[in-house]
Amino acid sequence: MKSRFLAHMTIEEFKILLREILKEVLDEEKRTGLDTDCLLSTREAALLLNLEVTTLYDKTSQRLIPHYKRGKKVLFKKSELLAWIEAGKVATTQEIQKDASQHIWKRMP
Repeated sequence: MKSRFLAHMTIEEFKILLREILKEVLDEEKRTGLDTDCLLSTREAALLLNLEVTTLYDKTSQRLIPHYKRGKKVLFKKSELLAWIEAGKVATTQEIQKDASQHIWKRMP
C-alpha cells in the first residue's frame, strides 16, 4: 500500500517542501553547468534578455541575434545569448586609456 503523505500536509508545509526541492534542482544545475547549454523558447529567451517577445522576433528576422529555427519554432542556446550580450560590452574610460597606452608603447622604437 502506498503512503499518502501529501494529504496530511498543510499548504505551508507543501510550499516549504516544494521550495527545498526547487533549490536542490537549481543548485545541481549550477554545479554541473548544464544550465548554460540548454535550449530556450522565445518567451524564455525574451525573459533572459529582458526584451519584449516582438523585439526578439525582430532581432531574429534581421539576423542580429543567434538562434535556431525548425519549421515555425525558434529556439535559442542560453550560452550563445550570454556570449552575445558580453560581445556588446562597452569599454570603460579606464580600459580605453590602458589600450591606448599599450598601443603607444608598442609603436615606440
